[in-house]
Amino acid sequence: MHLLRSLAVLVAAGLSLAGCSQPRPKPILGCNYQVVPLTVGPRWRTSARIDGLATAVQEPADARIGALLRERRARRAPLLGAEAAKAGASSDQFLALSGGGQHGAFGAGFFYGMGSLPSWDIVTGVSTGSLQSTLLFLANQPVPADRTDYDWVDGPLSGKQGATGFVVKPGSSNVGDLVLAYSIAREADLLRKRAGGAAMGALLRGSTASFAPLRARLGKIMTIGTLQAVGREWRDQKRQLFVGVSSLDDGEGYGIDMTELAARTLSTDSPAELARLQGCYVDALLASSSVPPGVPPITLQTVRSTEMYMDGGARFGMFLQPVTAALRGAGGDGQGHVTLMVNTTMDAGPWSGTGQPMQRWSAVTAALRAVDLLETQVYRFSAAEVEALGIARGGLDMAYLSASGVSGGEQPADHVFNGKPCAAWQAIDARAKPLQFYPWYMACTADYGRSRGAAGQWNHRVSPPH
Repeated sequence: MHLLRSLAVLVAAGLSLAGCSQPRPKPILGCNYQVVPLTVGPRWRTSARIDGLATAVQEPADARIGALLRERRARRAPLLGAEAAKAGASSDQFLALSGGGQHGAFGAGFFYGMGSLPSWDIVTGVSTGSLQSTLLFLANQPVPADRTDYDWVDGPLSGKQGATGFVVKPGSSNVGDLVLAYSIAREADLLRKRAGGAAMGALLRGSTASFAPLRARLGKIMTIGTLQAVGREWRDQKRQLFVGVSSLDDGEGYGIDMTELAARTLSTDSPAELARLQGCYVDALLASSSVPPGVPPITLQTVRSTEMYMDGGARFGMFLQPVTAALRGAGGDGQGHVTLMVNTTMDAGPWSGTGQPMQRWSAVTAALRAVDLLETQVYRFSAAEVEALGIARGGLDMAYLSASGVSGGEQPADHVFNGKPCAAWQAIDARAKPLQFYPWYMACTADYGRSRGAAGQWNHRVSPPH
């Protein structure tokens, strides 16, 4: 989380950014993303209860994605053998992936440890969850043949830094490549700090860092073959994938339909057009993960307007609004199962960090504490909505970065990786003074997730009635 922490620091420090305004970033033209509004309030009050979604006011998005869900159900019904054995192939399967920054390593490790995963009907992701979403959407598909450039693979989980135990071979599976995406040797593998330090970077360039290294990495993971695989799942199996963004211009949240975008790669052989669609896809993922002034916003051209967008977690820590729209459009019937991965703790923890009352405070520390509490509450409200949908539809598997509700489970900070607990690795990484990403701590967190996933240690489970 910590979406607004860097902004609070700048404000509290009294930096005047007026007069150092930045030009509006230019979008990739022709992306024309299909979007679903992510709203709370009157639109949600059109239905008295979650299981009464069929009575809600119909909107165009409801009809569009509801029709796909109906077709998906028809195609899923005759499945036999191994696919049918995966967590009830006859019921709707939904996956929501939260934000959480570097703690996305936990979710990646958890799903890797599970081994067998459902082919979810609808997948949604926010921030780090958006970066996870494509490879989890393709979890049961082979690694695309054109994903061959793995020069970006580094860090402890690659085996290059002397780590032993949890080591993943590149190209072994889509979920394995997801784990490697969180394995870094240094923060610069994902984030490039601005020259002159955080304050001067924000003052002169509008951000303290850029995601240029992450963009390059995504370009080698989200290959044309990867997009085509996503597009075929949408075209042939009617599965759907959305990532959440927040508009800086109108202040609202939106879910971008990534499957419709990816499917466009199936209708062209033009290298230039394929490269443009790949850029559109990567831009959407980066927009969902960009938090000013840490990294700059991204301008996206949607079917409704051209606006600047930032991390979807500014409005929703996780979301399933496309699922509720699909259920409305499909008639609201049918049993469903929700998998919810919360890539963070949802717990602000004690202010002092020691469990003792804070004895001294300042405007800066109080502002940072207020931001932490605000973000934690956003995540809790978002998680509660997703949980409620899972419970109403008949099934829920929820995991988050805590041992709460896990019988005999170890705390994340106590998990030992390569001879040291995660808390010790975090302290070691902190010596390099990273802005956001702690390499060995991320590897330890991924290994903690792997151990939890392998043991099936969900924090909250609701089984459907028999």
